[in-house]
Amino acid sequence: MLITEMVTELILGADRLEDNPDKSKIGEIVESLISQEGLVRFLVFVCPKFDTAALFSIKPECYMPIKAVAGDLFEPRIAKLMELKDKLMKLGLPAEINLVIGDNDAEEYIFPFLKGRNVDLEKLKSRQALYRSSFERRAGNVSLGKVCVWSLAEEGISLDQAEPEISADAFGKELRFFRRLFSKVGPYRGKLEFTEEELREMVVLKYRLYGAQGKFLKELNGILLQTEGPGVWLERTQMLRCTGSEAVPAVYPWIRKEEKMG
Repeated sequence: MLITEMVTELILGADRLEDNPDKSKIGEIVESLISQEGLVRFLVFVCPKFDTAALFSIKPECYMPIKAVAGDLFEPRIAKLMELKDKLMKLGLPAEINLVIGDNDAEEYIFPFLKGRNVDLEKLKSRQALYRSSFERRAGNVSLGKVCVWSLAEEGISLDQAEPEISADAFGKELRFFRRLFSKVGPYRGKLEFTEEELREMVVLKYRLYGAQGKFLKELNGILLQTEGPGVWLERTQMLRCTGSEAVPAVYPWIRKEEKMG
């Protein structure tokens, strides 16, 4: 068996999404990465633990944490990343793990609708930089081999200028997500109130942001290890492609058995 076939089989073996539509593309990018760069590049989104209560304080920019610590949302990803890295090393190939910090979502599609809360953007940017630096140290303390850490805010990944393609079903699902997010049972405990029109605008802005993220992933050129939760695995991946980017092929290593479709 060729090395490209062995690596492709290894990666698909970690995929828990039945009938993954990107399955046929994995072999292509594996062959390209090995032949051109002699490695396998993984892309993983990581989300800071935001302090939602800070938005109701006199320092709303403190919504953005400045330290990455053990027990964060990255913690559950480490074991699988180490497993993939070790298995690739046994095949004689290094892994390059690119950790992409999603640190500017609220800045792009929630902050514009905040009324009476002035977020100090310079202080926010400073906190984003401090968090990225802290996360680099955090990731460096884990035996993952070569790791690259990217801050979407620092890379200037903002709203795509292209109009996103959004199906009616996808739009409705995302709108319901925002309604719950800002309801009394959501993380903001109903303390942030938005009109239905504003929530609909948020949906479009979020799609434009994700479309821009998809184009950034395409520049990085690797295999996305999708981390999204139950019921939105494919939707989130499609959002990365909504403004015209082919984006990158995705696999889904962290779907739990009880979350599988079908």
